Amino acid sequence: MSGLRSSSIVVLVAAGSFGAATSARAADAAVGLHVAVAICEARNMPPEIVASAERIAGDVYRAIGVAIEWSDAGCATDEHSLTVNMIPRHASMLDVTDVTLGFAEPGTSVATILYDRVAAFARRFHVKPDVLLGYTIAHEIGHLLLPPNSHSPKGVMRSAINLEEASEQRLRFTKEQGRLIVRRIESSSIAVATH
Repeated sequence: MSGLRSSSIVVLVAAGSFGAATSARAADAAVGLHVAVAICEARNMPPEIVASAERIAGDVYRAIGVAIEWSDAGCATDEHSLTVNMIPRHASMLDVTDVTLGFAEPGTSVATILYDRVAAFARRFHVKPDVLLGYTIAHEIGHLLLPPNSHSPKGVMRSAINLEEASEQRLRFTKEQGRLIVRRIESSSIAVATH
């Protein structure tokens, strides 16, 4: 990928129903850490889809005790927050596969989502766009918080997203990934003070 080591998420089509279900499990988890995440360049996505995607991604983090504080202002990168840029595929300078929905460089603070790809795959595979976007955001933020080569055989950090599990809103971090993310946040400057 043009010399830049990056991790990306691709689409995996699984057999089964693609009906959406609501997950309340994450909303009940105890939240001990807060992290600021700026969503940038999302003006080409309907605001209601972005808001719902933020809720879905937030549920994934809430399940491990981390609350995401979303922002669309202040998209300048700094060491105290994470940034998710939403760009069309043609704006990416990286050479990515035809099924890549996003990418992030582990150890940095910026992830990129290819929003036109997310929308196209959501239509093609009959998945709600907010659901696919939410899990793509959660996955790419995961790359920012986990060590390199952090894909796993199951859950939200699979290299190929399982659309059946995504549609049922069942994608989560493994216990070990959750522990690593919490440790990373606790030992860095990205945790924000709670009110």
